[in-house]
Amino acid sequence: MDRKPLKSSKLRAAGYDERQRIMEIEFANGDVWEYKAVSPELFRQLMASPSPNSFFEDKIEEAFSGKRIGKVSKTNAAADFDALFGGKSND
Repeated sequence: MDRKPLKSSKLRAAGYDERQRIMEIEFANGDVWEYKAVSPELFRQLMASPSPNSFFEDKIEEAFSGKRIGKVSKTNAAADFDALFGGKSND
């Protein structure tokens, strides 16, 4: 699932599968959590929120049980950063 970056000190990115109604949240520490039965509207509100972390804590963390599904390594995060901001290529 593709995740889009969030402007938050605690949340790095979020992704959503509308067909399965599953949202993934990638935290700043690299942990990736999955939340099921999330509506498309709730995901849209998270992505549009001026404070994604507060929105997450108020509307998602307390209402949905999440499951940790993995961890993004620093290497992957660095590659994602370079892809977003045109870092050096090793070609």
